[in-house]
Amino acid sequence: MTRPYATSLYLLLTYLILALTFDQTWTCAIAGSITLIGLSFCSWSAFVHFLRRPNHPYRRIGQAIVLFWLGIVINSVLASLPDRFHPIWSDAFANVTLTLFLFLTAMTLAQLIDWSSFRQHRLLYLDGFILFGMSFVFGYVMILQDVPDFARNTVELIAMTIYSLCFMALILFSLILYTTGLSDTVRHRTLIQAIALFCVANFGYYTFLIRDQLDLAAFFLPLYPLSLFGLIRYFRCVPVSTTRKYTLSRPYLPYVSLMLLLVWISFFQVPLLVYVLSIALLFSLFLIRQYFSERLNRRLLEEYEVIQLDLAQQVKEQTSLLELRKEEYRRLFLDHPEPILQVNRTGTLQTMNPPALQHFGQQLPEYLSSQLRREVGRLEISRKLLLHEGTKTYDTTLIPVPDHEYVYVLLSDITETLEQQQWLEELGYHDALTRLPNRRYFEDFLQDRLTQIEAGSLLFIDLDGFKQVNDRYGHDAGDYVLQETANRLRLHLREHEVAARLGGDEFIVFLPRSKSETVRYTEDLINQLNQPFLFHGTAISVTPSIGIARYPEDGVTTSLLLIQADEAMYSVKQHEKNAYRFT
Repeated sequence: MTRPYATSLYLLLTYLILALTFDQTWTCAIAGSITLIGLSFCSWSAFVHFLRRPNHPYRRIGQAIVLFWLGIVINSVLASLPDRFHPIWSDAFANVTLTLFLFLTAMTLAQLIDWSSFRQHRLLYLDGFILFGMSFVFGYVMILQDVPDFARNTVELIAMTIYSLCFMALILFSLILYTTGLSDTVRHRTLIQAIALFCVANFGYYTFLIRDQLDLAAFFLPLYPLSLFGLIRYFRCVPVSTTRKYTLSRPYLPYVSLMLLLVWISFFQVPLLVYVLSIALLFSLFLIRQYFSERLNRRLLEEYEVIQLDLAQQVKEQTSLLELRKEEYRRLFLDHPEPILQVNRTGTLQTMNPPALQHFGQQLPEYLSSQLRREVGRLEISRKLLLHEGTKTYDTTLIPVPDHEYVYVLLSDITETLEQQQWLEELGYHDALTRLPNRRYFEDFLQDRLTQIEAGSLLFIDLDGFKQVNDRYGHDAGDYVLQETANRLRLHLREHEVAARLGGDEFIVFLPRSKSETVRYTEDLINQLNQPFLFHGTAISVTPSIGIARYPEDGVTTSLLLIQADEAMYSVKQHEKNAYRFT
């Protein structure tokens, strides 16, 4: 069962029992028993959560609750004793524990108040003092003025007076906490509710006790355990330092309290001195409050005027900036050397600058218009993109104009730049003479390909007698032999197989084939390269020396396979030529 339901059930059952057994004797006995049981539970909770933890920052609250329980127990025991065992001074002694409870609790509440903020939040603290003044006068009218008549001797009068002063301190600090915004959160609201419930119980109990109406006073006793349990819930987990936001969220409370106070002391009999002092002190506090309130209002008004002036200046500056921006857009539109279009949000062309008119004429190509319509509809900020029109590619910047339903489109023809870039990229990966991939491309390709296959062969090919071709027929003939060799290498390649030129008369081929299939390709290649190369009617002959490395037997990386195939080729060149050999 959650706490709100448990509290409601406790109150419902308690007051139902008290109402059904309403009698001066039974009501006091039942209310006292229920209160003792509830206070015993609170005392045990205080012992568990506070007293058993020597380093708890609010251990003082646990001590106060145990003292309150002890005071109620002592009073209950004394009330059950015959008069000869119940001297008058014993009641005053028993009330010391209750007074200590009030004192310790008041000091703890004072610890929660951020007194250093008084300079910035005078109104809030003054509201707390005004509410306290109203509560003090109320307490005096209902209780304190009857205390001298109720006290049986001087000791009891002193004890009750000290008790009342501690109770007033508790009310003062709780009201300051309340007015300074401590109840803004659910957890802090628990503290305010617990203190308020204790004040109601205390006021109600002593109001009827002093008037010797014990049956009515007993009705307030069961509220004590609820209030103490609320204190335990709050201080059990509240941090030592709490960050509070002070707000003027209850400015009406002092005015309401003043009106109630005037009604109260006007219709209830109070001594003239108390009446005069109450009116004088409370109205003095209100005058002080009005003084600080007027200062606060004047400061807020000055800040408001400064903000208005600053806002007006910002609007003026932003307007000037907007006009300047429009002028910049206009100059950009007319003077920019690249084509600029002005289109609306539907992509319809509105106007062009002179370079655009020269480039496109009076009408945009339809495909370019359709691309623009897709881009400008929901455009919020400037963006860049590429637009294509046939063989043309435009580097495009879209600039939305604030507070206008059109967009500037800056077009820059980068077709030639892209073609040159593509040519440079191809040049970086291909041999310019044979148009075969170069070593850089081959290594990148093979490194990725090796992770996708289970077996393959790398052929390292060197042309025998190529130097003599250059020496005898010239470099043009040698270039022709290299180009024709590249064509013959590509002749029987399948998909995902590649041939590349390493440099000079050295070529490499990678075949993701079995060993037997590699042998057939190599023999066909040797036959192809043994055919004469006809250059301007002259038959030129060269032969290949081929070294072969197998993946993964001879290596699992490109560099290792190249080394192994190169060694095998060198062995062929040294011993037999026009042949092939595996490593």
